[in-house]
Order: sequence, then structure tokens, then C-alpha cells
Amino acid sequence: MDSRGEIRAIDSRLLWFVLCIVAGFSFYQTTNQHPWAPIVWPEKFTSHQTEPVYQEFLIPNGGQNSTHSASVTTLPSGDLIAFWFAGTREGHKDVRIFKSVFHQSSLSWDAPSAVLDTPYVAQHLGRYIGKLGNPLVFVDSRRRMWMFFVSVSYGGWAGSSLNVIWSEDLGNSWTAPKRLITSPFINISTLVRNHLYELEDGSLILPVYHEFVAQFPELLRISPEGEVIRKIRMAGSGAGIQPVLFEGEQNEVRALMRSGSHTKDWRVLSLRSENEGKSWLDFEITKLPNPNSAQVAAKVSDKLWLWVGNHNEKHRQDMTLAVSQDLNVDWSVIHQFENGGKGDRFSYPTIIQDELGMWNLLYTYNRKNIKHVRFNQAWLNQQMKQQGQKQGQKQGQKQGKVQ
Repeated sequence: MDSRGEIRAIDSRLLWFVLCIVAGFSFYQTTNQHPWAPIVWPEKFTSHQTEPVYQEFLIPNGGQNSTHSASVTTLPSGDLIAFWFAGTREGHKDVRIFKSVFHQSSLSWDAPSAVLDTPYVAQHLGRYIGKLGNPLVFVDSRRRMWMFFVSVSYGGWAGSSLNVIWSEDLGNSWTAPKRLITSPFINISTLVRNHLYELEDGSLILPVYHEFVAQFPELLRISPEGEVIRKIRMAGSGAGIQPVLFEGEQNEVRALMRSGSHTKDWRVLSLRSENEGKSWLDFEITKLPNPNSAQVAAKVSDKLWLWVGNHNEKHRQDMTLAVSQDLNVDWSVIHQFENGGKGDRFSYPTIIQDELGMWNLLYTYNRKNIKHVRFNQAWLNQQMKQQGQKQGQKQGQKQGKVQ
């Protein structure tokens, strides 16, 4: 055999070896050794306050020039704990992940403290780390606090790796960072942003997205030990990023996504699963405008859902609240938390209900602070009623002109 034949033989064996690894990983991901389990959706709480309540807070930024991408969860005490990343600017090596606690008794946020920085993560992962971002926090039924975050060694966010730490004392101390294996080949470009949930068997379902070469949403199933035990493609290439999962009707799971950079028709994309997220129907394009930016959605009660995001196709100068009483019908705008001018940027909302029945919305406020808006069901009902009255008046004016 000549040298070229030997090279071709080696190339064939190498290709066959790589294909076997990929096939084996795919088989592992799809076997029934981990039977699917129902999602444990958050409990719905009723506010004891019958009068509308609406409050605004700015979380101290700890002296950082740029602050972005908050994630929040409730503590067993009823207080809130939030995490975000901040530093000189997004992607700078000095970016750290910070935390702060909101005390229900005083309605105030603690001074923020740093949880992670690039040297610490690099030391424990055994690799160079150039930047950190997108922390995502969750407290499971065993009161273990999880935090997922992304790190980049070289290049942009498309080259991210997904990492996890957890705490047995609700955020006072943490395990060393651990890099998750989401792919047997390269293992980059898995990013997180929106809420995760626990399944009835104690595993976690984590919405993620891929950006390298192609953009698409996925779900990772994480074992109680912090291992990836399954990966599900929610939609094909070009189907959007940063999926937000929320409870639909009956056993439906719904997801909304930003459109990604593959299109200039920037509207919110919608996905639906009829089997607890195990498989997904093809995505649809909604009538909700969105400038390829993050959003959040949640089920409020039977026949009522809310959505918060940038409600336009060009900029992030607003932060808008819309509701739906039928997920197969259009969303209706009922309030604007922000309606800024040129240069303003409001983005990356996240929302959670606490045990007092209050909805807590956090979002990036001009990249300087994380803003916290707190409101109850009575305020939400008030906004819906006022919007309904406005629509009725407009309809009456139109009919008057026709007559």
C-alpha cells in the first residue's frame, strides 16, 4: 500500500471512530434507561392584598460599569435571591457573577457580592477562561441551589461552554465549577438564559440554545448528580434561540423564542409540546414583534398567561407587558414598564411569583442596574380592565364614524 493509500485508510478509520462516538452518544441520549417524567410546575399563589400593588426597586450594582442578565428564584424563607454578571463591559475578562438577596420584611435588596470570577473558574476547570455570562439559578425540592452559567475560552458567545455549581446551604458556599458534557464532539456553543424546572423523578429540564454555525433551541435533562442524561432538539436550524418554557393547557408545554440572527422578520417564535416536552411540534411565527431580544412568559392562572419583552422590531427602548387568555389567539399589550428614548436599553427580563402571590420582574436597566418591579394580581386585573375599556372606546368611535 502506498503512502496515499495508508493515509486514506487512517482517515477512514478516524472517521469511523468519530461516527461511532457520535452514534453511541446519540443512542445513550435516546434509550429508555431514564424514562421521561412529568414536569413539576411552580405552585400558583394567591395574593392576600385585594388592592393593586405596584412597586419599583433598583438593585445596587456594586460599582460595576456594566450590569446584565439577571436570574432570580425564591428562598424557603420567602425572600428572593438574584444573580447576574457585571464588569467593565459584557465579555470583559474582569466580569464577575454577583448575587443579592431581597428581604420581604424590609422590601430591600442587600449590597451585591461576587460569587464567581474568571481566575477561579479557570483554576477549577483547568482551562483558560476569557469571559463569563448568563447565570441561571434554581432551588430544587431538596433545597439544593443550582447555578448554571456559560464561560468562553476564546472567541464570542457562540464558543461558550456550559458549567454548573451547586450549594447545599442556599448560596452561602458552593461546589467547584464543573463543565457539562453536552456533546461528544467539540462540546461548545451550549448557552442558557431562561427558567429551568424539576421533573417528578428529581432530574432537571434545562432549556438551552446553540449558536455556532447554526442557531436552534434544545432541552437538556440533568440528573440529580449534575450529569447530562438526555438532549432534545426542540426545532431545527434557524428556529430561534433563548427558549422560555412555561405551562400551557392540560399537559401542554409551551415555549417562546427570540428569532435569532437568521432572519430580519423579527417576531416571537412559538413552540408546543403535547407530551411534557419529550418532543416538539414545528415552530410557528407569532404576531408579537421583537427585535431579536430576550423575553419571558409565565402562566398566571387558568386561562391567563403573561409575556414581557421588547414589543417592537427595531430597538430595546421599551419593556412591555402583554397577556393572553387563549394561547392560540394573539397577545394583548396592557402596560409598558419602560418607554424610553434613543440610547435607552431595557432587556433580558425574568419573572417569578413569590409565596405572597406577588409577581417579581427583573430586567437589565440601561446596562447600569438590575431593575425589580413587583406587582400583584389586583394590579394585573386593573391593567387588563383599563386596556379593555380603551379598546371598547376605540371600537365605539369606529362604529360612530361608520354610521
